[in-house]
Amino acid sequence: MDQLSARVGSSLYLELEIEDALDVREFSVDDGLNSLFSVEIEAVSSNPAIDFEELVGTTASFHVELNAAKYPTMRRRSWSGVISEAHLLRSEVGGLTAYHITIAPKLWLLTRRTNCRVFQQMSDLDVAKEVLTDAGLEVVDECTASYKPRKYRVQYQETDFAFVCRMLESAGITYYFRGKDGASELVLSDAPERGEERGSSLEYADSPDPNTIRATRLRASRAITSGTISVSDHDHRLANRPLVASTALSKQVAETKLEEFIYRPGWFRYGGDGPKDTPSADDRGRTRTDLREAQRLADQLGAAAMARARRTSFDSNALDLAPGLCLQIGSHALSERMGKLLVTRTSVTGAHDSEAHVSVQAVQTTSPYRPEMATPQPTIPGIETATVVGPAGEEIHCDEFGRVRVQFHWDRYGTMDEMSSCWVPVNQPWAGGGIGAINIPRIGQEVMVGFLGGNPEEPMILGRMFTNLLRPPYRLPEQKTINGFKSQEMGGGGGKNELHFEDSKGSLRMYRHAGKNEDTETVENRTEWVGKNRSSQIDENRSSAIGGNDKKQVSGNETEAIQGDQKHSVLGDKIGSVLGNLLSMAGGERIMQTIGGMVSNALSHTLESMVSTTLKVGASTITITPESIVINSPKILLNPGDAAAQGASLNGGSQGGGQ
Repeated sequence: MDQLSARVGSSLYLELEIEDALDVREFSVDDGLNSLFSVEIEAVSSNPAIDFEELVGTTASFHVELNAAKYPTMRRRSWSGVISEAHLLRSEVGGLTAYHITIAPKLWLLTRRTNCRVFQQMSDLDVAKEVLTDAGLEVVDECTASYKPRKYRVQYQETDFAFVCRMLESAGITYYFRGKDGASELVLSDAPERGEERGSSLEYADSPDPNTIRATRLRASRAITSGTISVSDHDHRLANRPLVASTALSKQVAETKLEEFIYRPGWFRYGGDGPKDTPSADDRGRTRTDLREAQRLADQLGAAAMARARRTSFDSNALDLAPGLCLQIGSHALSERMGKLLVTRTSVTGAHDSEAHVSVQAVQTTSPYRPEMATPQPTIPGIETATVVGPAGEEIHCDEFGRVRVQFHWDRYGTMDEMSSCWVPVNQPWAGGGIGAINIPRIGQEVMVGFLGGNPEEPMILGRMFTNLLRPPYRLPEQKTINGFKSQEMGGGGGKNELHFEDSKGSLRMYRHAGKNEDTETVENRTEWVGKNRSSQIDENRSSAIGGNDKKQVSGNETEAIQGDQKHSVLGDKIGSVLGNLLSMAGGERIMQTIGGMVSNALSHTLESMVSTTLKVGASTITITPESIVINSPKILLNPGDAAAQGASLNGGSQGGGQ
């Protein structure tokens, strides 16, 4: 649409996109560092029913024409943005209707856009610029320092404007609006105290003079503040090391005893160069505690605190004064002490038939100017659910600390893979130095996530939950009395490991299943008690190695059935004791062989065979059959007496045989 200009008097202009002309009667402009300017205009129009649906949201510019004699280098002051509000006020004489129009910068539109989004391995400045660029805003970046990346930044149920402000405040960067060629450009600066300076000093006078540009009603203030600001963090890599950075703000006795202590998890962790001693954890960049950045944070908070404590304000008719401009005030008793001032806020008021008035707030530039960390960070007081994610083709994706990555359900930009989040710690039932219990959530599983201090940027997995896609391992509610653990073989295999407990009344049972191998180690003693029966089935082989003794006691009977062969090897003695009878049966032959002697001692001894029995010593034999007894020996002695027997033994007996 064509832009039309409406001029009232000789100095005020309002440019609109609609065709209805509005004549400005009076206005006020509130503008400041790290804040949105607001232009409030009361104007009249010959149209008694301007269509607000066409007006609100359109671009508009308000200009105050400047006197060339007073402002040789500036033709006019301008504020350009969008019409955020419009009100019909009243009908006036002459057929005119009064309206109230509010103009806000285009950045104001971001206060009406809420989002949930994750940024990783980006500096706070880059995060802010990306959000601004995505919103179609042009940014003039005048920052000179370098900014390290942050591991994880989260926008959670937060307006884009609040999120951008929070990122800039965290980095110590100031934003403000600068008029240029009729537009209001958005400027980012990390050193506004070294920014543009007014061409000449602004002279002070006790009373205003419409014919002379001057400062009046100057007020300097000093408020008590904390003498020390200390910031603290905790890092699991430096678990036993206190992480604190402090800055002293004042030597005033009353303030030296005052300290502001701020603890915020993850505050000191930044990306940077260095050894990647945990390559899995550092797969997307190395993030560690940076104590130099910690000190910068403390100094930044200190600078903001001193800016609050030391303030200067004054009135003026100088319309070139704007936030971000540096100037000196002359002809005042405090001029030398104040030195150069940085304008932090202005309030401009005026009307078509009167001179504009400017109220100014400023700070000294003897120390760096840093914005307050005033934008609150959204918190998540409860628990969120998320899905464990990882690279395609993997089933478990974790780092050296057992952390996993997740996709939050509110993250609509996430890609459901390892890029969806930072590494998230997993709560385990027991954790210590090389000891504890561990179960790594698998990709696709649903987890419950809490947040340290409610901080969305410090997630921690607190538990797991079943879903319709991932059902419980037991059929419920039919098997509701079972408690246990059941895992599944990786790689699509059908195997499982399981330990469960059946707690139904009268049917108590513990079940243990190893999908393949089971290894048990006991360093010293192991005791096992079975109240009734025990059965064991081994489909293949069993081996047992005992380094010491093996003792077995059977109170009842023992039955052993061996389908194949049985072999015993005893390197020492073997002693058997049977209080009752001993029966030994062999389906085939039985052979007994000793290297030494063999003694059999019994009250009575019966040898019985169906065919024959043979006793053999060397060449001598005695063979007993059902029909006969055959004795065959080189010499046979019957009742020889001890001497004869000894002689026969010594002489080897006589030659030949006999019967």
